[in-house]
Amino acid sequence: MAERIPTGDHFIEADVIRWKEAVFKPRRKKGRAVKLGDRVVVAEILRQDREWVYLLVRHCELVSVTTGRLDRQVPLLQKGMETKRKRNTIACGKAERLPWSDENVRSVIASKFLGMRGAPKGGRI
Repeated sequence: MAERIPTGDHFIEADVIRWKEAVFKPRRKKGRAVKLGDRVVVAEILRQDREWVYLLVRHCELVSVTTGRLDRQVPLLQKGMETKRKRNTIACGKAERLPWSDENVRSVIASKFLGMRGAPKGGRI
């Protein structure tokens, strides 16, 4: 399998990223959230804005389950499901991305000077 590249929160659309996230049981009124366990998510970035990243889940697996007095089941994300996460959540999970077949193309797309993202609105340079 291909070597993964640590990315933190520097990723672009069409990247396939992997990160680890904690799963908590929903709270009721005034209670402390209970950690159910951890899961690793592999997803493709569909689109993003400043705060949110919209993802298409490719794979999800259970890493650990927190033990306690009650049985705990960690819900896994279904393959093909669209979801969103805050950029900071992904960055805290030590995100890694798959390398592109041509990294030069990715660097042009990701560049704020050469890619479409950095083009001025007036059309002049």
